[in-house]
Amino acid sequence: MITAYVVSSEPFSGKTLTCLALGTRWRRRDLSVGYMKPLGSLSTVVDGEVTDDDAIFVATQLGCGAPPSQLCPVMMGSELCHEDPAALQGRVKEAFSSVSKGRDLMLLGGLGSVFSRGSSCGLSAASIAELLEAKVVLVTRADSFLAVDSVTAAADLLGKRLAGVILNRVRDTERKDIESEVLPCLARRGLPVLGTLPDDPLLSSVSVEEIAKATGGEFLTGEEGADGLVEDFVVGAMGVDSALRYFRKTARKCVITGGDRTDVQFAALETPTKCLILTGHLQPSHRVLARADELRVPVILVKDDTLTTIGTIEQMLGKQRVREHAKIDHALAMFERNLALDKLDAALGL
Repeated sequence: MITAYVVSSEPFSGKTLTCLALGTRWRRRDLSVGYMKPLGSLSTVVDGEVTDDDAIFVATQLGCGAPPSQLCPVMMGSELCHEDPAALQGRVKEAFSSVSKGRDLMLLGGLGSVFSRGSSCGLSAASIAELLEAKVVLVTRADSFLAVDSVTAAADLLGKRLAGVILNRVRDTERKDIESEVLPCLARRGLPVLGTLPDDPLLSSVSVEEIAKATGGEFLTGEEGADGLVEDFVVGAMGVDSALRYFRKTARKCVITGGDRTDVQFAALETPTKCLILTGHLQPSHRVLARADELRVPVILVKDDTLTTIGTIEQMLGKQRVREHAKIDHALAMFERNLALDKLDAALGL
């Protein structure tokens, strides 16, 4: 059996999406793929057991049935400071043995940064890779030439277990430097770079439902459009003429404005808008709701003021997780188009 462990040099770099894309690809090749997340932090309760929310989602998407406590045997928390590292490692190994039975390939999801998370309790990325004899796929957010330092340092830590490196979310403005400076530098060090993935608007998008949950908002209309994806956020704090010109330039957007700004709300509805967030718990005009309902644009009412709402959304975007099928399919196509996945297969022994 082959074990592939997906880690990253910094949090929120694309580990979950990588697990979903690679796992889906391997399943389509008729491989029996298992999944677990040895160490988790996004706690949820399933069937009376505390587990990691991402672990449950990925396992469900990949059809990897297993008890929640085995999908993520250790949850991060202050109590781990008092646990015996050897006992925690034993718990991880026992869960792995159970989940991996009958599998051609086991896919492991990492947590946080490869340099730190889990180090205090014997469950660092390097320790888990050794414990479970896993080959490692490193995902790095390559937003500048400094990514070369992150990849080199992680490679020194992981040693021969490193099977592939993915440079993720490369912006168009940085692509030239990444391709002309970073890639040759990593190649000279003999590191197994699989390729670069562009910073894609769809993959950076969030669903209307996630926005509503994060802001504690109430749907006034359009709840059937909760699965719609938002790629940009616009604050409607200007005059209506300026707002209309600005709104026309931005598609697939969410407009955030006060509940009393009827003029701005109508302007937003006359342009491609995925949802309206009305702040200050101010009820909008019935005419606005009627027009939004006609256009099937969700309207969400929140209690916080505009500035607080913007801060809440920024925090959500910094921790964005994959939850939409459209993203998974899009990501797999992008992986196959931009990465040398055959090279990864060979490194893993597939």
